[in-house]
This record gives sequence, C-alpha cells and structure tokens, in this order.
Amino acid sequence: MPHNSIAILGIPIDNLSMDETVEHIFAMIDAYNIDKRPRQVATVNVDFVVNTLTWSLKHVRHPELLDILRRSDLVTPDGMPIVWGSKLLGVPLKERVTGADLVPRLAQKAAERKKSIYFLGGRSDVGQQAANLLKSRYPNLKVAGTDAPFVHIESEALSGAEEEDQIIIERINRSRADILLIGFGNPKQEIWFDRNRNRLKVPVSIGIGGTYEFIIGSVSRAPLWMQKIGLEWIYRITQDPWRLWKRYFVGFFKFGLMMLPAVLYYRFKRLLYSLYHKKVSIPTDSTSRTRETLVADLKMINVPDTLDAAVVKTVRDEFERIVSHPTNTVLDFSQTDFIDSSGIGLLVSLRRKAVNVQKELFIIGIKSSTRRFLKLSRILDLFKDRIFNTLNEVTAFIKEKSDLPSFYYFNIVRPEDVIFHLIGILDAAQMAALDVEAVIKEIGNKNCIFNLMDLRFIDSSGIMFFLKIQKHVAKQEKVCLLFGMQDNVKQMFRITKLDRLFKITQDMLSAEKLLEETRNR
Repeated sequence: MPHNSIAILGIPIDNLSMDETVEHIFAMIDAYNIDKRPRQVATVNVDFVVNTLTWSLKHVRHPELLDILRRSDLVTPDGMPIVWGSKLLGVPLKERVTGADLVPRLAQKAAERKKSIYFLGGRSDVGQQAANLLKSRYPNLKVAGTDAPFVHIESEALSGAEEEDQIIIERINRSRADILLIGFGNPKQEIWFDRNRNRLKVPVSIGIGGTYEFIIGSVSRAPLWMQKIGLEWIYRITQDPWRLWKRYFVGFFKFGLMMLPAVLYYRFKRLLYSLYHKKVSIPTDSTSRTRETLVADLKMINVPDTLDAAVVKTVRDEFERIVSHPTNTVLDFSQTDFIDSSGIGLLVSLRRKAVNVQKELFIIGIKSSTRRFLKLSRILDLFKDRIFNTLNEVTAFIKEKSDLPSFYYFNIVRPEDVIFHLIGILDAAQMAALDVEAVIKEIGNKNCIFNLMDLRFIDSSGIMFFLKIQKHVAKQEKVCLLFGMQDNVKQMFRITKLDRLFKITQDMLSAEKLLEETRNR
C-alpha cells in the first residue's frame, strides 16, 4: 500500500489513518506469504523519542532502539505530541494511531478474515485476559496462543538470552500465528523482536506496550472527547499522579526543546521561499529518471529543486522502485534548495529499502542549507560516510569497499595474548553468521584484546558476543580488554549495564599498560 511518511527527530512516522494502518498490516501478512520476511510495527509516542534521543544533536541515548525504529516496516504515531510536531513541521499526520485503539480493530478484522493472533507479554495474566475479552467480542477470532515470559535485554543475563528466547520462539512458531502482539514495553519489545527476527515465523509483530491493561480495563482511558483533543495525558496523570506527573511533564518539555531547532529552521526556510515567490517544481519523468554511470552496479536519481510533501507524492513510487532494485543508488542533491519533513521521511524510507536489498544509498552535491536541516532533523548520521561531493568520489569509495562484508575481523596472535580488530557492524544479523566458538578457540588460554576503533555499530545481540568471550577468558583466569570504542558502541555497553564487566581503555597503549599491570600483580 503506497503511502507517505515523515520524520520526527530522525524517527520515521508513517502517515496513515487508523483504517489505512489496519489494511496495511493485513497487506504485510499477504506479503509474508510471498517473501517469508517477518515485518515489524512500532507505535511511537513521546516516551519513545525521549528514551531514544538526547538534547545533543551529536549523541544518541539508545543507538539500538533508534536503529530498530528506522528499520521498522511500519511506525505509527501513538501520541498527540507526535501529531502536533508534524503540523509544526508543515506535514500534518492524518491522526493518532494508538496501540490501545489498534489492537481491538485488528482483532475484529482478524476474526473476519480468519487470521490468528498470538498474545505475548504483559504482567501476570493480563495477556490471557485481553485474549479472552477480545474472543468474547469477536467469537470468530483465532487466538493462536498466550505467553507472559520474562525476557532480558541487559546485564549478564544476556549471556543466556539466546537459549531462553528459543523456547519462546518455538512455541510461537508452532502456533502458526499471523500477528504477534508483544507487550514487553518500550524498548524491551522492540529489541526482543529485532534480535529474534531471523528465527520468528510470524508475518507481522507489533510492539504494543501496556495495551493489554487498557483492553481489560485495569488502566482506564480518558473520555473520548479528551482523547480527540489530545488531553488524554492529563487524565492519565490524575489516575497515578505520583508516578506519572514527572514522566509526562519532563517528557513533553524535552520533546518540545528537541523539536524546536528543526521547527524554527523549517519555518525560516519556508518563509524565505514565500518571500521570494519561488515556484515549486514537480518533476516530470525526465527530471526524475535514472542514468547509468561508469560503475555497473550504480544508478543515480536527480533530486528536484524542492522536496516537499507535494513533490514527494509525485516521485515517491519511482524513487522507491529504483532503490528497491539490487543496485547501489546515488541521490544527486545538487539542484535541491528546500526539503521538508516529508522529504526527510522519504530519505529514511529509501535508505530502509536499500538496506533490505543489501545495497548502499549515497548522497552527492548536497548544499549547506539542506545539510543543516538534515542535521537538525537528526538523520544526517544515517548517511555518515555516505555523503560525497562528486560521483567520482562515490565510485572510488565503492571500488575500495565493494568486496568487504558488513562485518569482519582479523587477529594478531602473540605469546600471551590475542588482539582482535573488529570492523563494520555487529548486529543480530551478523551474529547469526558469526562462529563464536571458532573465536574462542583462537583465544585459547590467552588474554584477549579487542580493537574497536572501526566497529561502527553494535546492538544487544552483538554485546552477547563479548559476554561469551569474557565468560571464556574468566574461566581461564585471563583478562579481556576493550579499547577504541566509538561513542555509540560505548553507549550500548552503558545501556546494557555491561561496561563495568570489561576493562575498557582509550587506546592500544593504555591497553598494553593495563595488561602489563595485570601480569605483575
């Protein structure tokens, strides 16, 4: 189902009504029957944004969650501040689509279309209660199963998470469910799905937070009129003021301040356009067509001078079709003077499609004003090391990097230790192909040093790799050292509460010195 999407602070939000969202989810179920690719739906509210980002444009509070949201197949606006923010950025979302409203609608449609739902998560037996209540409303609903396990996304418990998850996944897969509702709360539900994406055999999984409790009425919702005008948060505070007042007020305050730079810059640029009466050009076929370049595995899209909602509506299908093909793509921004949140959303969508076909998306010729808006909109990091001045620079980069895998390592074996140099991205997909036991054999009865200077990204699945290594090294009464961490990698170790488990230094010299001190004890 073709549709527009925008970006709020670097997080893509799909611009669909409730009815369109329901239809889109069932379309994804049909798509699974063709390509067998499990899809993820996230419902984003202010809590998501605040838990993911920081005040700074340079630092991210939760790199893994941000990456997951950007790769999700569908992201709905579960909160009126998200809708208000879209209006301030000039591309208003159609409506709020909350998990509490979406799940009953899905249950109704699933009953009509003979699809099944698996209820996972929730405190105690609230998932079972929600399943029973929806079954009583819609007698034809197929409840594939219910389960309320405790899953881990941090601390040393991660070392056994893979085996624990497998038991849960086997139950879900045996149920042959069409929709998996995951009620672990943010960010646990999103992280749990992502690390098990390649093992799940469910067409669509949806993170729903505390929706089960809304369905069964253990947490009451505001009157409908308060929901419609965006004041449900006030009602929620009155239900549990001591716990919720700080969460809502601090969350709204942070969200507003984080939005302010992008909103002000967008408004300023839009005002300049209106003052100079710049005509918005909607590209014709000749404007947006691709052309072959000297590198066979490369196509180029000429981005029009204006990339706002009106233009995006015209070019989206063609751009997405091109990027969805298994070819590297270059976006030529040399003619682009203005981009709004809808254009930002298109860029996020195009990159997501490029990742799905395991290809690269490059940008060339971007002007300073456009680059600034990408930075204020918090998506510039998406194209880190993929922005160049000319096409020749892109082709040179591709020739240099084309034969390199997404993740690889090499090691240097010394008499008393082994130094591993990790390069690329170590996430759930790479972990599925990584032979950890082979790495452990290479270490043997020696100290282990990891050079992480070229490790660009790691998620909680990648953290499990280090846990397994540390466990082996500790049994041998040896030392495991890490050095050269990039900021987002260091942050992942903090978030998973594992930074204290490892000896972490700035550089190789410090690592060698620490290792020598350990030997002399």
